[in-house]
Amino acid sequence: MGCFENVPNGMVFIPAGEFTIGSNKEDKENHALSLGLDKPWYSDESPKRRINIPGFYIDRYEVTNLQYYIFCQATDHKPPRHWGGQKYPDGMDNFPVTHVSFFDAAAYAEWAGKRLPFEAEWEKAARGRAGFIYPWGDDFKFGVANLSDSPRNKTGQGLKPVGSFSKGKSPYGVQDMVGNVWEWVWEFYQPYPNNNFKSPAYSKKHYVVRGMSFMGVGHFNKKDFQKVVALKARASYREHLTPFASKKDLGFRCAKDRPPIMERIFGIKNN
Repeated sequence: MGCFENVPNGMVFIPAGEFTIGSNKEDKENHALSLGLDKPWYSDESPKRRINIPGFYIDRYEVTNLQYYIFCQATDHKPPRHWGGQKYPDGMDNFPVTHVSFFDAAAYAEWAGKRLPFEAEWEKAARGRAGFIYPWGDDFKFGVANLSDSPRNKTGQGLKPVGSFSKGKSPYGVQDMVGNVWEWVWEFYQPYPNNNFKSPAYSKKHYVVRGMSFMGVGHFNKKDFQKVVALKARASYREHLTPFASKKDLGFRCAKDRPPIMERIFGIKNN
């Protein structure tokens, strides 16, 4: 971290530099389609590539109910319907806000002087420069992130306060990037450069969501259930939704551009 790095409160600095995005693996056994999923594993993640993006800041935690409540009060923005009123239920201050659309998330980010992360930023913050498969490393483990491990108890432990699974933090110290809630990303669901997968969803109508949630994955036997969770929990996995979607396992975190060097050192802004 640079000596002039004035990291905004609650955020983490992700330095510039090369990192790995995507995956070159293939679902040669057609496992995903055999289970009725809508795309083969890895199909929209190829080709894997090393890219370089500028340094930026990203929230250490998902945006909480308390933070979102303050935003709603300050701006008269409509609160999530499941709150049942102007405020979230008691004791839920530090739980991730959920039931927020892409537009809700973007409005909060703008109000906070931030923005939603780009897809490459999200993946770099989750995987680190080495390109780990999961934020915590290359081996999947139940218990290090808020993920369900059984179809009998599909929602696992349920939603948890942000930062409850510190063993699952990313190499940069960003928490809950996998598990707890899916997170909106500021990007249409589009093919990567030189990607050969044909998807009807590549239509600039869906936005990307990342990070898997506590909610489990549907009606499979235990072995397949756990395999699907492990594969969807990979930090390179891409999901997509209409921007109007609002779900009980869908939230967001914010990112922010790093100011120019003169502003970081001297507080001088370019007009």
